[in-house]
Amino acid sequence: MIDLENMSVLIVDDMEGMCKSIRSMLKVLHYGKTHHYAHNGSEGWRFLKSDTHVDLAIIDWNMPVMNGVELLEHIREDRNFRDMPVVMVTAEANREIVAEAGESDIDAYILKPLTVRSLGDKIAMVVDKANNPPPEIRYLKQARDAEESGNIQDAVKNAKIAVKHDPTSSRPLRELGYYFYLSQKFEQAEKCWLKAAQMNPLDVYAFHHLGKLYLDRDDIDNAARYYDKAVKISPRHISRGIDFAKILIQKGLVGKAVSVFDKIIRLSRDPVSIREEIADVCMKNNIFDYAVGLYKFLVSTLPNRYDLIFKLAVALERIGEYRQAISQLLHVEKKDKENPEIQYRLAVNYMAIDQVYRAEQTLKNILRLNPDDEKAKKMLRQCV
Repeated sequence: MIDLENMSVLIVDDMEGMCKSIRSMLKVLHYGKTHHYAHNGSEGWRFLKSDTHVDLAIIDWNMPVMNGVELLEHIREDRNFRDMPVVMVTAEANREIVAEAGESDIDAYILKPLTVRSLGDKIAMVVDKANNPPPEIRYLKQARDAEESGNIQDAVKNAKIAVKHDPTSSRPLRELGYYFYLSQKFEQAEKCWLKAAQMNPLDVYAFHHLGKLYLDRDDIDNAARYYDKAVKISPRHISRGIDFAKILIQKGLVGKAVSVFDKIIRLSRDPVSIREEIADVCMKNNIFDYAVGLYKFLVSTLPNRYDLIFKLAVALERIGEYRQAISQLLHVEKKDKENPEIQYRLAVNYMAIDQVYRAEQTLKNILRLNPDDEKAKKMLRQCV
């Protein structure tokens, strides 16, 4: 049980003044015996992973390094913290925030500017709910515990009871759908998720699960439809956006897929790593022009990543820019003279621009190191 007066509170906000303001309000309310600060999500997560006990977290939505939603995801995925009540503080109540609240299980969110009354009311509500969870929450937790222990049948049973206790909420229904899905009862899962999506047009989980279900069935049209809805509701979930773009590629809608990739990059807080992931996806799907642009950005940002320079060279080769590819390969070769893959690619590009002599010399270099290299021998015969 959480005691309002004696609880330990973690305040996570990148503005020191806001941290102090929230602490002052808590003192006026006589809420919390100890108050701790963290100034971004990463710092807050490190604090939680320390030995200090925390009963309640008050987290700002928009922070550098790791934002509030990313911190909340860490909390909900950790068995030690996942049931800890969390109050999110945000400057605006837009569509995305409401969706995130449902998706990441935010217990409550408060709009800035904060007042003592609004903060006090929200915290009192959240703590009371944590101390006295409604039946549907209790049964959903039992369903989760059953699923984690491998008892899917009991998970389904408890989720069904949760639905009966709260038939107007989409969450018990979409979680029941998930357990049906794990039981390979796909039609029942589909019915649950369709109903959850109808009940709550911002239940991004329901749309996402429907997208995945239809993708498993190779129903690309419906998969694209529901992934598109999920991305529009909550575009910050990068993996969901990439999955959707892959579906568009399968449908031959490359231009639309590229537009989705552009959007993902704009939304990502780590545009370097996400560009690399997207570039690799593009290379596998023959979208070489777009991949070239991404790899060029990555190479300019990470000039010592020779694996990226090699990927750029391959992408340039695919679009017929053989001389540029050779330039990049020669740069990589300086750091890795005995790598046959670099030599093979150099030979291919030399042959493409009719520099057969250089291709021969490159292949002979491979055979000097490994006389039994059949690939080099075959390529050398092509030169002749």
